Amino acid sequence: MDILMLIAAFGGGVFGACIGGVTAFIFTGITVVAAILGGAAGAPMIPFVSFGSWFGPHISFCGAAAAGAYLMRRGKMESGADIITPLCKYNDGAALLVGGVFGVVGYLIEFVISDLFGVNVLNLAGWTDTVAITVFLNGLLTRLTLGTSGLFGKWEGEKHVFLPDKNRFTFLLVLGAGSSLLVGCITVALGQMGLDGSQEAMYLFNNMGSFAFGIAAICFLWLPMKLPMENLHQIILPAATTVLTVFAVTQNAVLSIIGGVIIGMIGAVLCDIAARTFNTNTDSHIDPPAFTIAVLQIFNFSILPMLLA
Repeated sequence: MDILMLIAAFGGGVFGACIGGVTAFIFTGITVVAAILGGAAGAPMIPFVSFGSWFGPHISFCGAAAAGAYLMRRGKMESGADIITPLCKYNDGAALLVGGVFGVVGYLIEFVISDLFGVNVLNLAGWTDTVAITVFLNGLLTRLTLGTSGLFGKWEGEKHVFLPDKNRFTFLLVLGAGSSLLVGCITVALGQMGLDGSQEAMYLFNNMGSFAFGIAAICFLWLPMKLPMENLHQIILPAATTVLTVFAVTQNAVLSIIGGVIIGMIGAVLCDIAARTFNTNTDSHIDPPAFTIAVLQIFNFSILPMLLA
């Protein structure tokens, strides 16, 4: 465990709470895209800034989500599920402290999942996306400790609908397939250039999952402008991971892209189901894309390599 980064995680949680969860997540995307395009010069910033104690979603985003739930509990905020509003608006130092505490909690959970459980139990630190599963678990902890709606929301005379209707389902399948086809073709093209001898292309090929994630995170710029935007990172991150995993072993472009498209469509639908399950009639935020990414990356990191062996 890096004690310096553990201490920094408190600051990351405070910082995230101040600027708001969505804004913090946007900066995750901006910094990871910039770092990847910066090549060797930018690479050290990814574990420390983008996915570390500054803008790692398990720290800054979760700190903001917890601080929002705390403000709701104190009656200062209408809904603790609001992850868009910068919480500096409320001028509440205690809320920032809550953000800092949950930032530290996020750092510790990720350390346990990756370095302790992954290494010592599974003999595999990267058995899933440990940041994503931490975001989900941190959200569960926030709801159970600061929320008032229960794990699955309050339902009085209403039926809890878990599945999307026909129009929504069709939309999600098209969105998942199209977005995954896009990222899959680009990933394969970079892989082919890498096999032809381009070190730069091979570097980008190997980082295409994080790059796709960053682009999806930047798309949330529209939300603070009160414009609609779909979650995309739970689609194109797992899809890109599937494509690069399959292509690295088989060099089969068609098989790789088809695999990515299938995973992308599953990601689109699974996230919608998770949102209906955890975030309907609730007063805190549990992150459906994080849940989806964690599930699909278990397949990509732990199961798919064995299938391809």
